[in-house]
Amino acid sequence: MLPFILRTVDAPSLQLQILSNDNLTLNVHIQTEMPINDEICPESDSAEFNRHSDNRAILREAKEAVYKAFTTFLKHTSEHVSFFPIELLSQYPCQRYTLILSVTRSYELQDVFQNTSDTIWMDGVNSIFEYEGYELAINAKHHIVDSSAFLVAPEKFTVFMRWDNVPDTLRFYRSSFIDITQNAPPPYHLNAQDVIETIQQYIVSRDSAMSLKKMRQYTASEEDSNETDTLAYCPECKGEIRGIGRSYFCLQCDWDDLPPLDRRR
Repeated sequence: MLPFILRTVDAPSLQLQILSNDNLTLNVHIQTEMPINDEICPESDSAEFNRHSDNRAILREAKEAVYKAFTTFLKHTSEHVSFFPIELLSQYPCQRYTLILSVTRSYELQDVFQNTSDTIWMDGVNSIFEYEGYELAINAKHHIVDSSAFLVAPEKFTVFMRWDNVPDTLRFYRSSFIDITQNAPPPYHLNAQDVIETIQQYIVSRDSAMSLKKMRQYTASEEDSNETDTLAYCPECKGEIRGIGRSYFCLQCDWDDLPPLDRRR
């Protein structure tokens, strides 16, 4: 799952119309070259390369290069906030966000959510966590430092990518990251340790409240059960009793706990 929209094009430039901004038209240049692993794109004859290479592996490598550029873009454009900025997020309709962490921090967060009901597994690989009514899709990246985390609204940015078959190699290019919507918050830069500690405290506090509620329900149920047990037989002759509403009377003697009748006229 990408935290941005990635579109492939053939031309080095295009015109983009942004409907959410009074039909603004932008000239987009797809001319920033991206370094791709030489093992994926070896220097060889272009025709031979196209015939024998694994195109899916090439595209995966290109997407990862775009993603790395995106995180660099976030470092320079995101707003520093404390986790979790609900007062800021509540101004927008988005309920799902991408939380980008280092691989180490991602594993730590997985451990925090392990064996809780907050985890939704997707495709057996990616995971989404529920927190304060929001869904957080976790993305782990090797090029993110352990101290940082980024919170990004889905599909807020669009980037265009193209590739050229030039002599002896295959070259990839991208555009800048374009904000296509005004109805989503800006990206936020968080402290990864604060993220983990806040979620830990949230889960502990919530689970403690749920345990206390269950204990109170069990105690109330046990008291009701004990009260029913004491009225299972007549307190005077131990005979069988019957109930009328919340009152009882004995079938074998004159005992009952019915309220006395008002005999005044």
